[in-house]
Amino acid sequence: MNGNLPAIDRDAILRRVEQWLDEVLSAEEPPEGVDAELLAMLTRSSPDHASDGPAGAADPSDANRDVDSYALWAAMTTLAHEVTLQGRAFKELHTTLGAQAEARGDEIHRACRERERDAERRCRREILGALVDLRDRLERGLDSAHAAKAAMGRPRGRMARLLGRSAPAGAETLTALVTGYELGLERLDQVLGDLRARQIRCDGEAFDPRRMNAIDRHETTDIPPGIVVEVYRNGYEWEGELFRPAQVKVSCAPADGDER
Repeated sequence: MNGNLPAIDRDAILRRVEQWLDEVLSAEEPPEGVDAELLAMLTRSSPDHASDGPAGAADPSDANRDVDSYALWAAMTTLAHEVTLQGRAFKELHTTLGAQAEARGDEIHRACRERERDAERRCRREILGALVDLRDRLERGLDSAHAAKAAMGRPRGRMARLLGRSAPAGAETLTALVTGYELGLERLDQVLGDLRARQIRCDGEAFDPRRMNAIDRHETTDIPPGIVVEVYRNGYEWEGELFRPAQVKVSCAPADGDER
């Protein structure tokens, strides 16, 4: 080497590098999960710990400092124990999170199933309402056909008999129409039964305000008050619940006491 350069021994270079590293790392936060007292104990027991003096100057006690084997062993034992505790805590956390995730998954599955059942029930209710309305229309059509057929079958006048006029030509058509209505109602009642819809019995029964709406009354002394004498619109129960109340006429005592 050049004789003009000062001689720097190896130990002095190492001390300067260690001092520079301590200055650079001094601002860093201690690692999480490691006790501060444990870090201080490890720092005090380290033989390579540099002093805070000027660069190139070593602490006078560094030359005589020896590693405290017992302190180092105690620190490592404490650190190992801390790692074990953290491992157990992580395992418990993993188990807890797994159980919570499973419970949450079951809850979401149940919520989805409930929503599916609610949607299915709403659809079935809409279909049932349409079928019940269709049955009402068919029943009104059947009543009209019966009325027309009854009017057509009334006795003809003397003049018509003398002239030898035959029965109206539409009698056969009305008969076929009545048969068609009856077959349609029979099939529709089967479908309603499959959907677990049941017609509420009203005619001749005692008035039930929970399942019937009284929209008219009939004053009479022939039957006791509170009896359904006529049904204007059929009511239905669906799956044990009221789907549509019946509209009925109910008997009552005459207001003036006269018989009717």
